[in-house]
Amino acid sequence: MTVDSCVSACATRGYAYAGAEYSNECYCGNAFAGASTGGGSVPPESECNMPCAGDSSQICGAGNRLSVYTNGQAQPGVPVLPNGWSSAPKCITEASTGRALVGNSLTSQSMTLDQCIDLCDQTGFQYAGAEYGAECYCSNTISTANGGGIEVPASDCSMDCAGNSQQKCGAGYRITLYTKNTATNPLPTGWIKNFCTVDQDARVLSGYSFTDNSGMTPATCISACGQRNFMLAGVENGNECYCGNTINQALPTKDADCKKTCAGDNSQYCGGGWRLMVYIKVPNTPSGPNSWSLTPGGSSGVVMTHIAVTTNDTVLVIDRKENNPLLKANGKPAWGAVWNLVSNTARPLDIVTHSFCSSGNFLSNGTLANFGGHPYTDRSGEQVSDGQQGIRLYDPCPASQNCGIYENPTRIRLTSDRWYPSSARLHDGSVIIIGGQVTAGWTNDALVNNPTYEFFPAKNINGYNGLQIPSQFFKETLPHNTFPHLYALPSKKLFVAANNQAMLLDWENNVETRLPNFPNGQRVVYPLNSAGVLLPLTPANNYTPEVLICGGSHISDKLQAGELDAHHDYASAQCSRMILDSAGIAAGWKVEYMPEPRVMPDGVILPNGKILIVNGGRTGTAGYGNLQYRIGDSNADNPTLTPLLYDPAAPVGQRFSNAGMPTSQIGRLYHSTATLLPSGAVMIGGSNPNDDAESRPWPTEYRVEYLNPPYMAAARPTYRGLPAKVDYGTTFSVSVTLPSATSVVKIMLMDLGFITHSVHMDQKAVELIGTLSNDRQTLSIVAPPTAPVYSPGPGWIFVVADGIPSIAQKLIIGTGASPPNDEAATANMLANTAGPISGPH
Repeated sequence: MTVDSCVSACATRGYAYAGAEYSNECYCGNAFAGASTGGGSVPPESECNMPCAGDSSQICGAGNRLSVYTNGQAQPGVPVLPNGWSSAPKCITEASTGRALVGNSLTSQSMTLDQCIDLCDQTGFQYAGAEYGAECYCSNTISTANGGGIEVPASDCSMDCAGNSQQKCGAGYRITLYTKNTATNPLPTGWIKNFCTVDQDARVLSGYSFTDNSGMTPATCISACGQRNFMLAGVENGNECYCGNTINQALPTKDADCKKTCAGDNSQYCGGGWRLMVYIKVPNTPSGPNSWSLTPGGSSGVVMTHIAVTTNDTVLVIDRKENNPLLKANGKPAWGAVWNLVSNTARPLDIVTHSFCSSGNFLSNGTLANFGGHPYTDRSGEQVSDGQQGIRLYDPCPASQNCGIYENPTRIRLTSDRWYPSSARLHDGSVIIIGGQVTAGWTNDALVNNPTYEFFPAKNINGYNGLQIPSQFFKETLPHNTFPHLYALPSKKLFVAANNQAMLLDWENNVETRLPNFPNGQRVVYPLNSAGVLLPLTPANNYTPEVLICGGSHISDKLQAGELDAHHDYASAQCSRMILDSAGIAAGWKVEYMPEPRVMPDGVILPNGKILIVNGGRTGTAGYGNLQYRIGDSNADNPTLTPLLYDPAAPVGQRFSNAGMPTSQIGRLYHSTATLLPSGAVMIGGSNPNDDAESRPWPTEYRVEYLNPPYMAAARPTYRGLPAKVDYGTTFSVSVTLPSATSVVKIMLMDLGFITHSVHMDQKAVELIGTLSNDRQTLSIVAPPTAPVYSPGPGWIFVVADGIPSIAQKLIIGTGASPPNDEAATANMLANTAGPISGPH
């Protein structure tokens, strides 16, 4: 920080004042706010005495002291308008009920017209309205419902702005309205802004390029790329255009880096010096035999924050204690439910402890165990016990029955509090629970970190006798290491990823082996969540594990939430892939790029071995209420509405495709989920970047959608006669009916997992060896060779004919016995660890 850099930053953004504070902070504005609390008063100049961090010969304020500079053009009553905004405001009516402007909002006792217009401009809205002195509303439309949106005399907007008494910020039911002019050269239909990225000599887009020193605009570039059948277009340096269908490299950066005016229209921006603003074509409405479809599925009643497919017709849903529309028998809002896949209805569940922010896994006997959770909560007239040590057990049953969740918090519990842990089913059928925090927070730190792991049921292992086992990895991956990606491997070890690091955990011997860090500073877990999958294990690859991690963020983990931007800090487009054998680890991560950046995406393995990437946003982070330029409370914005398909077997550069994909109208951001269903469809639900149920953007989302791959409409194989359980290495047979002319038949054993916060715990696909009889009516199948290849417990069998799967049926792999239960280890754990605190604390 220097005086010059601060003044330059403020001048570039059109502000009349620049203020340097506390050696390394810079603030911009057109008026002095907060006069009622001492802001803007003039102390002795000697109180500004801290040298600038970037130049010790200059003074940059002090604690609560600003060194202020001005360009001499400050007009306190006249807002400095961002590029493209009209200087002629109107006064319009507010609706008697509802809002005339619905998009974003902010209430601030330092509100100015400048602040309101900047908020709306920065978060992508066309209208900015200040109301009642301290309120700001943004929108792309003006609603005339209930008397709103009617122009009235300017004198009706008579209330001083809370932060600048020389400006008028509407009045009661009156809005001071500013409007952004429509671009002279709007984007061609079907194209949207994608992301700003650093460019290099190798070029982000290399399909076609040209320079236009007089006529370049985003529309000019997009039209040229579209005519050449490219789906990506990028403008750079004001006058350059680049086209392509593949992102060759990408290091997303801030939107402000792509703010050089266009050679053909100085009201628009065309990238920057070595900064490419990329635009992407949204697929046309799909049609034909290769098209996917998106169908509505009703209202879930509780947010689908955590989900797990439990039977062929049910999904377990877990949310938080909030004002959900689904009510329990006592009339209070439910936070758990069983979703009926046939009727698209929800049955409320009674849960004792607060299960929000938890992990989950099926045990070897088929019981679903749910671990950890959220602190004590008192909401909607109902107290919910602290769930951070909770263990909840659910024995799945058909939709026609009424099974519930069992808890005994003082006897069946974790060793300590865990909020945002991950867990995995092991080769003995038990579960390892790892990481998390001892209380809720946007990110982790040493005071609340829980850098340990434990087991359920408890184990006497490595000398810990049921107690938690320390992990150095979870100390060194602070601050972003909650909800880590976690996969049980055929080697009996675990792959673990957190922050920008990864390791192999030999839990039987408590040995951590570090893997190469993710390239380019890619951060992959909460609050910079990525999609992660263990690619299918097959006999052809000798069940050699390979992981794929896509999206997340390259943002420094040294930055605090208030230094980040929900609307302008782009997510990562990077996918990192590694084979987890000695040669693959030595070769390191192989990098490729999605056509668009995503934070909080979900990675869903399909029965044909391809990976669906869905949900998430282009900008910001997970969480709510922390970042600058939020939409409502959401820390993320710009939802990625079109799913993406990744084919791991295709050549590099040809693996990503959104061809035939539908585009949703529902933003799926924080607390959204997706899972494969036994039918072969993908269920998508959730999104709630708010502290409670909320209707303003981005809202609490109860709408369920089903994404149907093309194979759902094709002739599909069927089978019958699946045993209820099969042991390792044994051969079993099913009767099969195949579509005519089927040439390749595969059998996929899949664990559909427990899904939350972009983490798909235990999601796994294992190809089994199968032999088709000469009459093509019987399929002999060999069960997984060993427990480390597929941990004992429930699975789903898909018969796949030339890439088209059957409807799956459920079975148990192994004997179906409960996991090992060391009663002495459990007793030692209960005797030597504190149980949950009841009531408020």
